[in-house]
Amino acid sequence: MLHSVTLKFPTGWLIASLAGLICCLICTLAFAQASLVGNSGDQASRDSFKRAWGAARIGDKATLERETVNLRGYLLYPYLEYNELLSTRSSVDPQRMAAFLETHETWAFTAALERVWLRSMGKRKRWDVVLQYADGISDTEVRCYLARAKRSRGQTEGLLVEAQKLWSAGRSQPKACDPLFEWLIDQDGVTSELAWNRIRLAFDERHPHLARYLTRFLDDEVKVWADRWRNQDSERYRRLDRAIQWSDTSQGQDLTSYGLRSLARSNGDRAWNHFKSLDGHFSWTEAERASILREIALWSAVEESAGTVERMRAVPPEYRDGQLLEWWARAGLAMQDWNVVMEGIAQMPETLADDDRWMFWQARALMETGDPASGNAEMAMLATRATYYGFLAADFLDEPYSICPEEPRVSPEDVLAIRSRPDFSRALELERVGLRNWARSEWTLAAARLETEQLQAAAALALEEEWVDVAILALADSGDFDWYEWRFPVAYQESIELHTDNHDLDHSWVLGLMRSESAMAEDAISSAGARGLMQITPATARQLSRRHSLGYTGPHQLLQPEYNIQMGTAYLRDLLNEYGNNPVLAAGAYNAGPNAVKRWLDASAPSEAALWIETLPYYETREYIPRVLAFSTIYDWRRSQPVTRVSSRMPTVDSGKMISRRTTEVVCPANQNTGAP
Repeated sequence: MLHSVTLKFPTGWLIASLAGLICCLICTLAFAQASLVGNSGDQASRDSFKRAWGAARIGDKATLERETVNLRGYLLYPYLEYNELLSTRSSVDPQRMAAFLETHETWAFTAALERVWLRSMGKRKRWDVVLQYADGISDTEVRCYLARAKRSRGQTEGLLVEAQKLWSAGRSQPKACDPLFEWLIDQDGVTSELAWNRIRLAFDERHPHLARYLTRFLDDEVKVWADRWRNQDSERYRRLDRAIQWSDTSQGQDLTSYGLRSLARSNGDRAWNHFKSLDGHFSWTEAERASILREIALWSAVEESAGTVERMRAVPPEYRDGQLLEWWARAGLAMQDWNVVMEGIAQMPETLADDDRWMFWQARALMETGDPASGNAEMAMLATRATYYGFLAADFLDEPYSICPEEPRVSPEDVLAIRSRPDFSRALELERVGLRNWARSEWTLAAARLETEQLQAAAALALEEEWVDVAILALADSGDFDWYEWRFPVAYQESIELHTDNHDLDHSWVLGLMRSESAMAEDAISSAGARGLMQITPATARQLSRRHSLGYTGPHQLLQPEYNIQMGTAYLRDLLNEYGNNPVLAAGAYNAGPNAVKRWLDASAPSEAALWIETLPYYETREYIPRVLAFSTIYDWRRSQPVTRVSSRMPTVDSGKMISRRTTEVVCPANQNTGAP
């Protein structure tokens, strides 16, 4: 499962079916009738809109015409006009299109419509339209069309530089750019230096075939370096020791610098040995040399190399950024060398050192290095926070948990003000007519325009509309972490109870995982295609269906809460069986996949779960497991159940031993220091 959840942008399924069906109809209606705000609509209007939308989908012209006439002035009427303009963009009157785009500048469909329209104008060489409307558009294809339009009109001032910028990319550019690039080459605008810089970009973006093509633009004395780079890349820079025989040119510096940093990602020890043999042979700048050292040290820490500390110390202090210092401390944790942990934390900027994570590990390090009084004092301060590390600190001191809920207070007037805004009005209306993807797009744009304090009212509005996940995200952005009732809804209880009982699962742990996966959005679809509340991919669903006879018929089922929970809980039981009922390993496998967890277990000895989590190489999983554990604790409390200590869900990794279940009281000290769990 992938933790990071994105929601699919609406597809263009209407484009073909709408062409010719509503063009004539829409054009006859007065533009003013599709006003910016419009009539928010009653149920009859919504039903009519849905019928029109459905008719367009199947090409039912008669129904579409009949229903559209009834929708004049309806808030979502511009969505029908948008689809008509999208399908007829190649022939529509440019002034009409431009006026529509300007009038609906803040609508979710506008940027994409403008982009595809200008692309179609460029494809048809309607240069006057491109020149009039394409200036300032960032889309590469449109920029190429604009440059070609300028050339066709003899507007060549600054054009060579613009063409060079467009050409200098690490990947192949759109076909629309080819005529511009042919002109650029004819003008001798592709110099050997420019071509070399693009070769560097091509290797950065992993396009070696493009680098091979670009060799033709190099001077003869530079081509040898491109050949060497390709050879080194094909060997994954394992033979970079050959560079000691190369001359100290700018190209040699580029190649060895890139090669050392690339090699560091797969073999930090070899990269370090090559660096030591080459250091002094190439006259890298101070910044370039430091960046090489930083990369080698960073990836040495990730792979837990024995030479990590030496390499960390070799990085000049002014180039030790927060990420490097975090991995410096993690290297100490992996070795359980608490002096190294302290050394890394001591160099962190204050904002990072004061983070719950590093407060906890510093307290542990103080205790382990002979200063228990200071360590206990830091643990006591941290134990007042309702976060993963706060709960761990409370467990360490055997103190009760501190959870201080704040009663959400939002005035009806503030909620009404948000509801009345045109952008939120159309988002809600789209939700009511079942176009949830468009609704989310409109809501996201609208929320981005709010001040922080307005996000509370937006969350309240979302809850009034039973849009739970949107409310959760609004509160995360507002920083109102103590509004637990809103942030941790106790939902889908009947289904969860049924399936957790069937599979002998920890109810709160399942809720915590579900909340982490989808923020309780039953229609969530990730960039990897994972779907629903528990983010099941179709491939996993097919496997689970065969294994558990779950009758899977297609991805649409995974957006049904009951079925998704049935699938997700079956998968969790399989993972727990595979990993000795260890919730830490099962959650890690749910997020990163069983193969990744197997690699991590093979590379490490049995260890304390918190240490194992902290040194995982995947940032996403390193954040995900603690989030699931903290959310599980919150859900124990929200469900009025005995609150299980976080450490009781964290047996020693790969030991086969479970920790006995311990519970704790929950208190709310007057000096509660809160944070996001």
